[in-house]
Amino acid sequence: MPVRVANWRRIVLLFFAGAGLSLAFAPFPFRFLAFFALVPLFWVLERSRRSFFWGWLFGFFAAMFHLWWLWFLVVPVEPVTRFLLNIGVVLLFGYLGLYWGVVAVGVRWFGLWSAPFVVVLLEFLKTRGQIGFPWDFLGYTMTPWPVFIQIVSVGGVYLLSLWVVLVNLLIYGLLFRPRRWQYLAGLVAVFLVVAGFGLVRMRPCRHWFNVAVVQPNVSPFDKGDLNSRQRIQEDLFRLSRQAAEGKPALLIFPETATLVDITHSTEMGPMLQRLVDSLDLEIFTGTPVYDDSHRSWHNGAVLVQPRQPITQRYYKLRLVPFSEKIPYSDELPVIRKLIGTADMGNWDRGWEYTVFQSRVGLLSGLICYEAIFPDLAREFVHRGARLLVVVTNDGWFGRLPGAYQHAELAVMRTAENGVPMVRSANNGISFIVDPYGRVLKQTRLFEQTVISGSVPQPLGPTVYRILGDRVVLFYLLTLIAGIFVRRRFSADLRLRRRAGYRFR
Repeated sequence: MPVRVANWRRIVLLFFAGAGLSLAFAPFPFRFLAFFALVPLFWVLERSRRSFFWGWLFGFFAAMFHLWWLWFLVVPVEPVTRFLLNIGVVLLFGYLGLYWGVVAVGVRWFGLWSAPFVVVLLEFLKTRGQIGFPWDFLGYTMTPWPVFIQIVSVGGVYLLSLWVVLVNLLIYGLLFRPRRWQYLAGLVAVFLVVAGFGLVRMRPCRHWFNVAVVQPNVSPFDKGDLNSRQRIQEDLFRLSRQAAEGKPALLIFPETATLVDITHSTEMGPMLQRLVDSLDLEIFTGTPVYDDSHRSWHNGAVLVQPRQPITQRYYKLRLVPFSEKIPYSDELPVIRKLIGTADMGNWDRGWEYTVFQSRVGLLSGLICYEAIFPDLAREFVHRGARLLVVVTNDGWFGRLPGAYQHAELAVMRTAENGVPMVRSANNGISFIVDPYGRVLKQTRLFEQTVISGSVPQPLGPTVYRILGDRVVLFYLLTLIAGIFVRRRFSADLRLRRRAGYRFR
């Protein structure tokens, strides 16, 4: 029987729980709060009948504190678009709250033990469809602690999220259940297992090749300005020559660094090709690309190689909802007519998983938002890529938490797949990461700079690289098996009690 607790107490408790969870993500240093943030939610759910509402409210608060910076994106848009953006952000908080509402219902139906599995199954669903927004997975709170994140090589970031929820459950049991020593022992065990696996797995890395990353720090307001184009391109060439002095084997530019389609440009394209020829250096760059055969425009990336025409290109597969493409507007054009504005993006979606053949080996590019999708990065690596290159433009985030969060989400792809990553962000944060998720070098926000460094060798295939998101099926089957066992055990217990009553 639920204990009567005043609603305002529940609301206050969930409000601070949501705030605490947000502080466990970047850029804040309070990652340990991830181990406690769900304890108030479990406490409320065990003392309430309206599970869905309380779960939804917790999710709404958590999303609001985690993503409040979306209201302040530095995007030059029309007032009507800004108005729609502000409404959309509130709707996003409510939408993300729905997932926690479903978690709460699952907990009520199946018991608290099911929470880790229900949470990760819903996290997986967040990656699906054209409105997929997998930004708030609990596992990302652990990114700065490489020893804990190594289990993602087995079960993806989902397994790390499962572990975080399990730790919350054990702490809840330790505080509010009898036989506390059992929960304490369980808590010690799960930390020892995860940390032990990480310590055993991590090794020093071997050198592969030297890379240089250009961070041109172009203002988001100058990117579309024709008067600024020449200055931006001159800066890019100057930084490239500066980077070449360190004799890198590969040079990385950020997203749409060239400003124009260099595969068709009669000015920028030839200039960049002459630079590459003179430096005898490959450049991987983000660029707008027009596809002649499909008559379509793409946010893309190309590999410019010395004394060769540009033949290797990639078109972005996952477009940012509303910013780059209104979801499902290709399938239902009426959606664009209803909610589209002149400055909402309308890029065309790519269709091919490109693996580039460079001098240093096989590599693939992830453009901006794509780096937060575990399945997409894994598919590139599964098809042969030994290096993940991320090109992005995070200037829209300003100096708010979004830029830090976006960078951290990408790091997890390295440990999942056992490959290194190089990230070039227009305004930062650019970095080089080893296959264990350890950041080797990185830049600060809003500085014009070049970083150079060693890229480590990739590791052998990980379990996640082999199985991909099929690991989620294991979580689903475990949940189903747990439900079956629990119901069977409960039925047996009821029968024994009835039998005991009759014989007494």
